[in-house]
Amino acid sequence: MVVILAAAFLTLGLLHFDFSRDWWRGQSVRLVVGVPLCLVYTYFVMPPLVFPQAITLLLLTLVPNVGLTIAEAARKIVVSRRIVSIRRTPVLPPLIAVGVVLLYSGVLVALPVVDASGLRDVTGVTTTSAAPPAADLRHVRVVPEESAEFSGSKVLGQLGAYYLVGDYSVQSENGSLVWVAPLDFQGAIQWLVRGTSPGVIVVSAENPDAPAELRQRTPLRYIPSALLNTNLMRHVYMTYGTELLLETTLQLDGAGNPQYVVTLGRPTIGWSGEVVTAVVIVDPATGAMQRIPRSQFASLPKWISRVYPADLALEYNDWLGRYVHGWWNSIVTKRDVHLPVRDEVFGLLLDADRFVWFADHTSPNATDDSMTGFTYMDSRTGAMVYYTSAGGEFNSVAAERSVSANPIITQGRLIPTQPILYNIGQNTWVVPSVASNGKFQTLALVQAAGGHVVVGNSSAPSPVADAFAQYQAFLGGSTENTAAESTFDGTIDRFIATGSRILFTIRGRRQIFTIADPSDAAVLLARSGDSVHFTSTAPQDGTALVREFHDRTLGQ
Repeated sequence: MVVILAAAFLTLGLLHFDFSRDWWRGQSVRLVVGVPLCLVYTYFVMPPLVFPQAITLLLLTLVPNVGLTIAEAARKIVVSRRIVSIRRTPVLPPLIAVGVVLLYSGVLVALPVVDASGLRDVTGVTTTSAAPPAADLRHVRVVPEESAEFSGSKVLGQLGAYYLVGDYSVQSENGSLVWVAPLDFQGAIQWLVRGTSPGVIVVSAENPDAPAELRQRTPLRYIPSALLNTNLMRHVYMTYGTELLLETTLQLDGAGNPQYVVTLGRPTIGWSGEVVTAVVIVDPATGAMQRIPRSQFASLPKWISRVYPADLALEYNDWLGRYVHGWWNSIVTKRDVHLPVRDEVFGLLLDADRFVWFADHTSPNATDDSMTGFTYMDSRTGAMVYYTSAGGEFNSVAAERSVSANPIITQGRLIPTQPILYNIGQNTWVVPSVASNGKFQTLALVQAAGGHVVVGNSSAPSPVADAFAQYQAFLGGSTENTAAESTFDGTIDRFIATGSRILFTIRGRRQIFTIADPSDAAVLLARSGDSVHFTSTAPQDGTALVREFHDRTLGQ
């Protein structure tokens, strides 16, 4: 049991350094007092017993031990003035021991600074200038956590006397995005009286009109709000406490039953540079545990959508951009440095079975409202891709501000939240807007390239569908089935710039192509007769939206 191992390790700091004939007397006092305290500390605090970093834990017992040794030495100094034969307690050995451990602790603190580039290497990022994967509009995340909390709080009923809704986590259930939260005990009395939690609350993250579901199946005993040995973290720590317990998430298995997934890891550079080493699947009803090491992640159950924690994904994004050229550059010159725009990452589905963490990046300039790029990090494998093709487009803060300034949002006193970038023909910010109580009101779409804002009609049967319909009309193409794209080579036949769009045809085809809000000089300089190469979405109503336009006549 790790609790006993950790307590035994801490007792090494209780060594009595006075090796005279009264050594055992002093040692027994230290053990009688210190061992119970070590057991209590390790049981309730659950310090990770990860070596060699765990050596610093010895300071917890070494420092009081040295204090006691110095007090004994001071007492003997006073007594020895009257009784010359009394041997003084040596103080130097325990001070040296504390100094060595303190020095080692300092080395662990300094390592991430000395090897800052190593932190960036931990991310294993791949950089690309290609366009990001096209979005599937059936699985766009439009319900923010605030709205999930609002909906979930309405289904507790009489259970509210004993339970409260825990923290929500976004995840995939059978190919759809959902919010899931456990019913936690309100306190120790409720835990003593009830002993188990009746179930979980499930809220759709894709459909704001779908009602919250109180899913009551098998009672859950091992949950984070339980106490003593049924506390989930302690239950896992007692077996796997020799690794870092990075995150605990409640996820739904293939049958829709709740299971806890605990991510294990270890630091690689001092106490930093954490990497995932395994996951533990815990049945909250029985406490049965299954550990799956990193080398076997290919065999993870398909229902597990989250392995890499959101906090770790944010750290990876920070290391990726901050330490491009090491620690000193990140502080002084800041050459090529780019940082996450927000102190959070957002989970989304790229397709029916691939859950990723999203974060947009900007320059260190606090007033910069543009992106340098953004990342998608696969939550199961940790593979991270940094897309630079979005450089110069609106970042998430600018998108939120644009929505906040919209008259519809201002007049309704709505709060834009959870801006997530999707490739809907072109990069587009999806920004839900909620009331002050968290209730979903409407959806705003912001064109990342130009900042054009579309707000769904909140009085429409579906504000989400209305927002996408308006955006489709603005783009002059389809926002549906964006994955269906074609590549064309030809000569421009007719060409016209109108408002914020460019319309053209190519010889031999009757189809009309649209470039929405063009910003590329080559596009603006294009003329009839130019030889072009471009990619477009599937046509709708005879019009197709153009992406990646290249004018060969201009030498592109």
